[in-house]
Amino acid sequence: MTLTQLKHAPRAIALSLLVLSPALAYDDGDNTDASFRGLAVAIDRPLPASPRHRLRKLQAAWVELNYVVTADGRAIDPIIVNSSGGIDFENEVRKVIDSWRFEASVTGTELPHNVVETRFLMLGRGKGTTRRFARHSSHIMKNLHSGNVEKARDIADSTVRLGGWNLYESTILWLMLGRIEGEEGDEVEQLEMYQRALAISDERSLRRQGRMDLLEDIFGLQSGFGHYAEAMHTYKALAEVPGSDEVVEKIRPRAEEISLMLQNDSVLIAKATIANPCDCEEGAPLWSYTPARRIFSFANLSARVRKFEARCERQRISGTTVPDVKWTLDDDWGYCQVFVFGEDGASFDFLEHLREGGAIGKPDETAVAGTHLLDQKSRSQ
Repeated sequence: MTLTQLKHAPRAIALSLLVLSPALAYDDGDNTDASFRGLAVAIDRPLPASPRHRLRKLQAAWVELNYVVTADGRAIDPIIVNSSGGIDFENEVRKVIDSWRFEASVTGTELPHNVVETRFLMLGRGKGTTRRFARHSSHIMKNLHSGNVEKARDIADSTVRLGGWNLYESTILWLMLGRIEGEEGDEVEQLEMYQRALAISDERSLRRQGRMDLLEDIFGLQSGFGHYAEAMHTYKALAEVPGSDEVVEKIRPRAEEISLMLQNDSVLIAKATIANPCDCEEGAPLWSYTPARRIFSFANLSARVRKFEARCERQRISGTTVPDVKWTLDDDWGYCQVFVFGEDGASFDFLEHLREGGAIGKPDETAVAGTHLLDQKSRSQ
C-alpha cells in the first residue's frame, strides 16, 4: 500500500464499533487513576479530585499534562498536552500539582520533562451506550453516510459540548470526529481526534480489530506529515497487538522507508500546525513533538508562531522560532519533547538535521526514535 493510499483509505471505525462492540458493564463507585513518567522521585503526589458537581453517571475523562520539577522538589510550569472531558477535569489536574513534592535533585538542577496521564471514571449502574448517546451517534453516522458532512459536524460538536459521556462513548465520539475531519480534508485535526480516541480508550472500549485499524490510520497520517519518530512508535505499538501480523506486513515497507530516512543525511521535515489542546483559561495553543534527531531548526513560519521550549529529562532550553537558526539537544540531556507556541492555526516546518560528521547509512547516535518516553517504565514510582 502506498503512502497516498494509507493517508486516504476510507474507514468506518466508529460505525464498526457501534455495531460490533458488546455492551460494557460498570460497577458502582468512582475512580481517578494516573500514570507518571520522568526522572523525579515522588514524596507526596495526591491524585486530582473528581469535579463531582459537574459529573454525570458513567462519565469519563482523560488529561495529559507535562510539568517541570524544580531542584527543591516542587512541580511547576504545567502544560496541558491533550485532554478529553472538559475544563473541569483539566483544572483539577492543574490545581493538584501545586501540592506535589519530590526528592531534591542530587545535582542541584531542575528535572524539566515529567508527564502525568490522569484518567477520571465516574461510574454507576448501567451498561454500554446510553440511549441519549445512541441517538446522537446514529444521527452523526446517518448524515456521514448520506454525504451531509456539515450536518454531521454540527451534531458532533453539540455532542462534545453536552458532555457527560462514559469511556466507551467518548472513544466512539472522538473516532467519529476524526472521520468527519477526514471527510472535510483536514488531516491535521483528523490525526488529533484519532490520537485522542486512542489515548482515552481501553481494551473494553476499543477492541482488538478497532485498535489495529486506528493505529494503522494514525501511522499513515503521522508518516504523511513527516512525524517520523512518532510514526515508528505507532508502528511498534501496532506490532504488539495480538493478531496484527497482516496489518504490520502491509505497512512494513513504509516503516522500513522511514528507518532509512532517519539514518541518511537528508533533512527531515515535519509539517506542523499549532492548536489549543486545553479548554482551560490557562491553556496555550501549541504543537508538541518527539524529535527523531537532536539538532533542529524552523522554516516557512507563519507570523503567528512565537517561541519554542524543549523539555528534556535533565535540561530545558527555549528561544524564538527564528528561521534557519539551529538548536542542539545534548545527548546527556536524555529524552526530549519540543513544544512550539503561537496562535491557533499557525503553521511551520520543523527541520531535523543530522549532526556534522554523522555517518550516512548508519543510525544517527542522537536519534531518539527507539527510546520514546512511552517505551520507558516510570522511574518515579
